[in-house]
Amino acid sequence: AMGAAHPGGGGGPSFEDVWNSLSAESRDAITALATRESTDLETRAASAPPARPDVPIGVVVRLDRAAARGALACVPRLQRKHYELIPKVLTEMDFWDHFFSHVSKIVEHEKPELLNPELGLRASADASPTNSFTSAWASLDTSSKELVRALAARDSEALLSPPPAAPAAAPRLPVGTELFIDAAAAMDALKSVENLQKKHDMLVPKKLGEKEFWVNFFSHVTVIAAAAAPETPSS
Repeated sequence: AMGAAHPGGGGGPSFEDVWNSLSAESRDAITALATRESTDLETRAASAPPARPDVPIGVVVRLDRAAARGALACVPRLQRKHYELIPKVLTEMDFWDHFFSHVSKIVEHEKPELLNPELGLRASADASPTNSFTSAWASLDTSSKELVRALAARDSEALLSPPPAAPAAAPRLPVGTELFIDAAAAMDALKSVENLQKKHDMLVPKKLGEKEFWVNFFSHVTVIAAAAAPETPSS
């Protein structure tokens, strides 16, 4: 089944729903961010979850533009604050990163589930390119591609779980973030990796759900790609 995103995108609660469900105290604290004298939005909220954490290849994490539009419609004076700060003080992306980091700090005690989005499998709702598998596959050398193909071998049990070294596929995220396994990356992997379709049909749904299969596969690919990447000097 195609899945959900964080507030405002692809099946999760919209920003409007989140706003209407908050206590008056939380709404007042969010409204205070947009007052003329507040400088809070010029910086990110300390200790809010990172906006773009490492996730496996094939998983998309990005600003939820529907949530941004919802915030402009719901939060008094936010539209004005947006106009005051962009581009003089902040870029558009930084404005939303900062705003949603502060919102996340305000709502996390009242509604912690908003910072733990459900990971779904779906196509991108817009035309922006999301498929990170194509470039990852193209950049792998022959021996790394063989390691990926080995995941689909009939007797391999590797895809029953993700490798321990892989980044989390569903990390804590600020409100206003979209998170999904990209259906375009999954389709491309089925075309590119020999026998992956057969392996998929062997495991799903008998041993794994659709979503678990792709989290496990992309997590293994991420670890193989990281091991193959040339060491970048840390200086």
